Amino acid sequence: MEPESKPTWSTRSDPERGAESGTVSWFDPLWYRRAWVAAAVLVLTSLGWMHFEIGGARATLVFSNVVLTGSAVAATVFLGVLTARSESLDKLGWGLTTAGMGFFATGELSWMLYELGRGGVPYPGVPDFFYLGGYLFVAVGLLAIATTQHRARSALRMSLDGLLVAVALLTISWHFVLEPILAVSDVDSYTMWVSVAYPVLDIVVGSVAFIVAANARGSRRIPITLIASGIFAWAFADSMFAYLSFNDGYVHNEFDTIWLVGYLAVALAAVQLAATMPPATINRSRYELWETIAPYAPFLIAMGVTGYTASVGTLDQVGLGLGVVVLLSLVARQSYIFYDTSVLSGRLERNEAALSRRNEELLLLNRIVRHDIRNDMAVVLGWGEELNARVDADERVMLERMLDTTRHTIELTETLQLFTEAWDTDGEHDLESIPLRTTLLETLARRRETYADVEFVVIGTVPDVDVRASPLLSTVFRNLLNNAVQHNNADEPRIEISADLTEETVTVRISDNGPGIPPAQRDVVFGRGEKGLESDGSGVGLYLVDTLVTQSGGDVWIDSNEVGGAVFTVELQRESTEPDGRERTS
Repeated sequence: MEPESKPTWSTRSDPERGAESGTVSWFDPLWYRRAWVAAAVLVLTSLGWMHFEIGGARATLVFSNVVLTGSAVAATVFLGVLTARSESLDKLGWGLTTAGMGFFATGELSWMLYELGRGGVPYPGVPDFFYLGGYLFVAVGLLAIATTQHRARSALRMSLDGLLVAVALLTISWHFVLEPILAVSDVDSYTMWVSVAYPVLDIVVGSVAFIVAANARGSRRIPITLIASGIFAWAFADSMFAYLSFNDGYVHNEFDTIWLVGYLAVALAAVQLAATMPPATINRSRYELWETIAPYAPFLIAMGVTGYTASVGTLDQVGLGLGVVVLLSLVARQSYIFYDTSVLSGRLERNEAALSRRNEELLLLNRIVRHDIRNDMAVVLGWGEELNARVDADERVMLERMLDTTRHTIELTETLQLFTEAWDTDGEHDLESIPLRTTLLETLARRRETYADVEFVVIGTVPDVDVRASPLLSTVFRNLLNNAVQHNNADEPRIEISADLTEETVTVRISDNGPGIPPAQRDVVFGRGEKGLESDGSGVGLYLVDTLVTQSGGDVWIDSNEVGGAVFTVELQRESTEPDGRERTS
């Protein structure tokens, strides 16, 4: 295949394959590291240009506008490609975030046109419409991303967490940023509130991003944290913009670089590998502590600041009101958590009661199958064998089919009994030291008696070692041998048994000359997967085999042999040995 002439987008990391094929993926780790380096170089270059005004004031003004507009457009484009590459559940969230960033990019473009084309920007004006409009889309988009991993009640709790964090940060911002700015401002109220709206919205949307990141699962937390960092960078820059606007007036300077950092953080979030990954199914207990304590840090800081200003006599009515709102937000959050906990506790109690009733019903059903049905089928088998000598050849064929079906039913009841015993240990499965050779050969001898017309062949010798396994290990071999016979359509069925030995494991192979099992069905026949025993092709016997081998710390799988039949391979752990090489018994 010829190398492609331009970069391609990929949602998987495969740098080696990309190097071989000549392609470059913008979601690969190598590209991601390069993007970080490029972003750092751009930030440092911007700082130097702004500080030294390279080329003069006009050139610096042009540079500032081009860099900010270009970074906002780049972040929008990267988010758009991320939206196209995301799983269906994430498309809405990333799409709304892209729309919000598109509003910001349009605001930067209109600001540049005003400042470079007309020599000044009306404030408030058209750019502010786009800037302020983008916050709503970004906030809703981040919440939509969060809902892909959480149930509705968790989404409501996250909303309350976001409210608590936002109000706490607003309280902190009021005492250190907003109140000092408003105290010295002499502009009209409309301009004042538009200016204040920027840091306020930055804090609110940044708080949403912070909570969504805190509740994200696995590596998906990384890109959302980058977005939150970018928004908080905007909050600082917007606060400085408001301060400068109310005093000597805003002029492009190093503070423009802070907006640039925010846009670049969003762009880096869009090309981060984890952004395209589907929501991970991870044990929530790993995240419960962080999710619980995350909102408390800004709450405690806000309460500390409010208490300090009250102690020194500088607490005004707005600061007091914000402090009260912070406390009420905490009360609302904790009240909902207590309510949600009580609902879940009640549901757990009902589920436990239902499970207890179901266990009693299963015990009754198990008794009926193991005792009543088994006894009745044994009577049928006995009378059928009595009739075997009293019927002619044609009728004997039909009678044998009836007897085979009866024997199979009895075997199923025995399997059910063993299956119940395998799980009747409250989740604890005691392993024993089992002699492999004796167990396998005794089971094989009984199968030879049951299936006299089948050729059973032992290839080589079975190692005379002990394995660490379930006491029901013979059931594993019995079911595998039964399966090899019952699903064998050869004119002369042949079953081969062999065993290999390593320092730590023993591998037993049972192969047949039957029709074989397609690779796509080899996990299904064990009842593996979400549907378990409801999977097409699974049977109780093979499901029991998989259960017992797994409990023994081993593995079982299926291969094909040279004649096209199936090979069932069981790998078991050898019993630990003493330093002198003797088997350790227990």
